[in-house]
Amino acid sequence: MDGLIVGRRPLEQAATLVADISGAMLTTDGLRWLAATERDSKLVRQLYAYLADARIAYDRRPTVELPRGAKVRPTARINLPKRTVLVQAVGGSEQGLEHALPLVQRIERADYAFDQRLVLLKGNPQSWPPDHLDLLADHTPVGFSDRMDAITRFLKEGTPLKRPVTPEP
Repeated sequence: MDGLIVGRRPLEQAATLVADISGAMLTTDGLRWLAATERDSKLVRQLYAYLADARIAYDRRPTVELPRGAKVRPTARINLPKRTVLVQAVGGSEQGLEHALPLVQRIERADYAFDQRLVLLKGNPQSWPPDHLDLLADHTPVGFSDRMDAITRFLKEGTPLKRPVTPEP
């Protein structure tokens, strides 16, 4: 009925009707939220704008098939003349960082070399737990949104990114 929620009950059941309509509204809002397209974070929008401004060809949220059929969807696939780089952008949460590690480990299994993977983190190395950064850097180059010049050199020239923290001896 054109997005309207309608209920009918006898007047003596008005309280029940209000509860029914409230429940229907919450369910409808929940379904709309689930059906909504994935919203990009500020960092992801920044990455896409950077790539467009730099005239670097890329695909948004590509599907990468792993050797045994599983699929992952990193933030972007950057199509460079000499190599393809899969990028996972992580905003400001440790949860995002914890998601990035298994994602790049899976991408590694799909035969993407070390220089074909990149995790882009918001801010700078001081914004993130050193133990997490060190572990992540064992599996992928790690770049920071505050240091996009290094990202440019990594992508366009193949210049390796420095480890975000020095590994323990």
